[in-house]
Amino acid sequence: AATVDVSATENGNGGTAVLWSDDYTNFRGTVLAKGGAKSGDGGRVETSSHRNLQASGAVDASARAGHGGEWLLDPTDVTIVGAGADTGIDSATADGTDIFTPTASGGQILNSSIVNQLNAGTSVTVKTSGTDTDGETGNITVNANIIKTAGTDAKLTLLADNNISTGDNVSIGATTGKLNLDLLAGNTTNNASISLGKFINISLNGGDLLADAGNSASGVSLTFMNNGKIKGGNVTLNLSRGLGGYAYNVNADNDLTINGSVTGSTGWGAVLGFTAGGKLAMNSPGSISLQANDPGNGGGRVLISGDKGVTLNAAAGTVTLNAAKAATNGVNITSGNGAVSITNMVQDGSNGMTLTNANISSKDGIVLNGTTFWGQAVVMSGVNLTTGGDVDITGLAKNLTTGGLGAASSSGVQLSGSNISSTGGNITLTGTAGTDVSHPSISSLQVSNSTLTTNNALTLNGTTETTTGVKVTGSTLSAATLNVNGVARVQGTGFSLATSQLLGGLADLTNVSLSSAGSAAGAQNVLDNSIVNDANRDTLLAKRIENMTSVEMNGTAIFDDSAKSDKGWTHDYSSVDTPNGGWIFNNTSVTAGGDVNLKGVAFTNATVTVSNGSLTLDNGGAVPLTGTTVTVNDGAVSVHSGGGNIDLTKGNISAKRDITLKTDNGTVLISGTNATVKANITSSDGDIMITGNSGNSMGVRLVNANLTSINMSINGSAIGGSNDDMASFGAVSLFGADEFHVANTGHGEMNGYVNNYLDLTRNGAIVIGQIFAGGDTNVVFDGSFDIKGDAFTTGAKPSSTYDIFFNNGSSSITFKGGKSSMTSCSHGVYTRFSAYSATHTTNFILDGADFGFNVLSETAPNPGLSMVGTSEVNKYSSGFAFSGNGNAQLNIHTNSPEEAIYLNRLTNKDLLGNFSLNVTNDIGDAIVMLGHTAVNLVNATITGISGTGAGFRLESTDKSNVSLGNNTITGISKTGSGIQLIGNNITLSNGTLNGTTTSGNGSGVVLTGGSNYTLDGVSVTGTAAAGSGIAVNGTLTVNNGTVVKGLATGGGNG
Repeated sequence: AATVDVSATENGNGGTAVLWSDDYTNFRGTVLAKGGAKSGDGGRVETSSHRNLQASGAVDASARAGHGGEWLLDPTDVTIVGAGADTGIDSATADGTDIFTPTASGGQILNSSIVNQLNAGTSVTVKTSGTDTDGETGNITVNANIIKTAGTDAKLTLLADNNISTGDNVSIGATTGKLNLDLLAGNTTNNASISLGKFINISLNGGDLLADAGNSASGVSLTFMNNGKIKGGNVTLNLSRGLGGYAYNVNADNDLTINGSVTGSTGWGAVLGFTAGGKLAMNSPGSISLQANDPGNGGGRVLISGDKGVTLNAAAGTVTLNAAKAATNGVNITSGNGAVSITNMVQDGSNGMTLTNANISSKDGIVLNGTTFWGQAVVMSGVNLTTGGDVDITGLAKNLTTGGLGAASSSGVQLSGSNISSTGGNITLTGTAGTDVSHPSISSLQVSNSTLTTNNALTLNGTTETTTGVKVTGSTLSAATLNVNGVARVQGTGFSLATSQLLGGLADLTNVSLSSAGSAAGAQNVLDNSIVNDANRDTLLAKRIENMTSVEMNGTAIFDDSAKSDKGWTHDYSSVDTPNGGWIFNNTSVTAGGDVNLKGVAFTNATVTVSNGSLTLDNGGAVPLTGTTVTVNDGAVSVHSGGGNIDLTKGNISAKRDITLKTDNGTVLISGTNATVKANITSSDGDIMITGNSGNSMGVRLVNANLTSINMSINGSAIGGSNDDMASFGAVSLFGADEFHVANTGHGEMNGYVNNYLDLTRNGAIVIGQIFAGGDTNVVFDGSFDIKGDAFTTGAKPSSTYDIFFNNGSSSITFKGGKSSMTSCSHGVYTRFSAYSATHTTNFILDGADFGFNVLSETAPNPGLSMVGTSEVNKYSSGFAFSGNGNAQLNIHTNSPEEAIYLNRLTNKDLLGNFSLNVTNDIGDAIVMLGHTAVNLVNATITGISGTGAGFRLESTDKSNVSLGNNTITGISKTGSGIQLIGNNITLSNGTLNGTTTSGNGSGVVLTGGSNYTLDGVSVTGTAAAGSGIAVNGTLTVNNGTVVKGLATGGGNG
């Protein structure tokens, strides 16, 4: 065999030998490039081919007195093999010379050729060129073991223009001396991969491993097929396209650094592991997901260990560390002499950080920091955290660009079934989110069925918009001091601690700090009897908390002067620093023989009895009276909230004198259990005055309520009358079975005012009914009542704001005795109905009463009274039905291009009394009934006056039924038609039609018949100017002396 020798002799470095061809290099000989015997490093040997390299020769670039040299093998595609002769070659003799001609592309290298050089201390580089040969991209395939067994440290570099892959059960490493290994893919191609076969074993005997892109502009990934292992000194994986695989292990004697997304799963009893004798860092530009989710077949575990510290950071993705079952699976993260830090940041609805059945232990501390937008930032279930340092867990649901908190079902930190222990540091949990009010069960910081233990300070911080800031249930808290800071910025609960234990130095509450600073004035806090007891209650009551806080009394009376000569109770539990603070005494009783005058006090599930005197509750914050019965035998009741709600859900008040309920910035809520068991507010000899001024959705909300007094005044105002599009509330909202009773000599009024400057949809000053809430709404007004709605908007949605809003499929309103009215002051009347029924009726029932419905929308963009939309007229039948005994009058005046009244269902056939409909629109149509009409009017007087539209326009389809019996119908228009009756199934019997057009070409009366169109004994008179007095089209049936008379005052036809 041939020998090439470029070695130094005594002193100096070895030389350079290059064996290179355009098509084919078959290297079988020997190349020597040794360093000098006394000094010098080994030289450089290159055996290359643009197309095909067969390398089975020997290279010696060692150095006795220096560093070994390099051997570069540079084919197109190359496979490292363990045995066999050259492949893909024809051999022939011509002129006495052996000629080797490759017949296939690519090359192969014997592993022994590489190992021999590594054993001699020579570094070897295998480099491919994917730009030289069509059909080849420059891949490196390792199908044989490369084990360095002798010599000093050496380095093996695999540098591929494209991919690097190994076969199954291949080993690369060293048993003597270190082997440094570089796996460099994608030198000239992007999105290259490093693929390691099943049961790959890379053990470098302390040597370093680098997996990276051959070109910094290229992306590269590394994938373990199954049960592979990497073990080195320092292990660095720069993988912009990520690291992944099944049941693989990456171990470093020193530092382990992974720059790229990391995914992995395991099962069958195998470990998915990452260990470092120094620091372990996973720096992912995307997500990190390591899971042992197979509970069968022996389970599986995830192990992450860095002796001097563990850092996991998903810069723009999520962190998911899950184990399916604690008994068979697990995630273990440890740092014996450092800290553990896990962070993520994602800006969507994903859960930022998820840990399930995970165990984390460290010497110096644990930091978990999750960020999302409208998802859940940190979710921990079945997690055990143990450290000698601080524990800091932070979950933030926030748009980092705008600064707005995430809504929907977002949350900060969710901790369940977990244990956190710090022997030498503090524990701090902080959750921040803007959870939507429609998800009341989700808190920003929620700790359930967990144990938190430290010898130092335990701090719980939670900030929400509308639900609960800090919520602790079923848990044990043990610390030297406890700091709870719960914030509900708009409404809701600051903090809630229930069904839990306080141990260590916390039980007597001396070392417990409770704060809801930053909460809305009406926010509340909750402490149940697991936290507050007879032994520590006085300690609690000496504290000053920023908002009203519930205190469990366990049935013990908070006040009883029965045995005292000094009667009555006066106390102020608020303070200058905490004007919205005070105590909500739960499950207690008050017995007073004199006046009760309290500030910063409320009662829930309580009995309050004042036998001689009045009751006054005056709070800066909320006044919850849920489940409370108040009895004042000989005095008045006054309840005032300066910055929250008055809540009488399942509550009752009875008094002899006046009852006053007032909120300055909150809702008055009176709600019974159901239509049978109502909330009763009764004044035997006085008046009821209710005022709710809400900055939120409702001023006064009445559900299954029964109010009785001499006179009654209910006034509600709000900035937006809904909490969402499907469950509209109002300044005054009525739902369920409500009753209002005033004396025969008394008077009742109900006034709703809404200013929709927030551009909320479906707003109403007076809202009757609630769609999809289950059941109809039935309201009774007993006595004389005036009901008035006044809506106003400065926003961009004036057409979504209404004076009176009938928000249900069917409602009934009963007026008993007296004279009552309902008035729309500016923005009209509207209905929203359920899609579950095609018929929607608001029933007005008169029981010996006179009723007037007045709609004044002279400058509003809305029509005056709209009970069905233009796109729904052929699908739904919606409107009013009048019945009972009494007189009803509808008076409507608008100045709108829209219709003044727009409905297709109207009947008075079951009403004993007079009925009249008087409508004026200075611009558009006055009365319009279209589509799926169901009209049955008897003995009614109907007048419609329009500027440019029709005075009275009725169009009926084949699904309709219109019966007009003995009515007087008058339609007047300046330029349009006076009366238009068009369509099918129309019957007019007796009565009169008087249609007049005072100018223009309009007709006085237009009769257009379809099928079943009958005039029976009707007097029809039409007067026009330049048009026709009466215009008849289609097919009409005329019976029993029907008289038709047409007149023209100008150049028109009679």
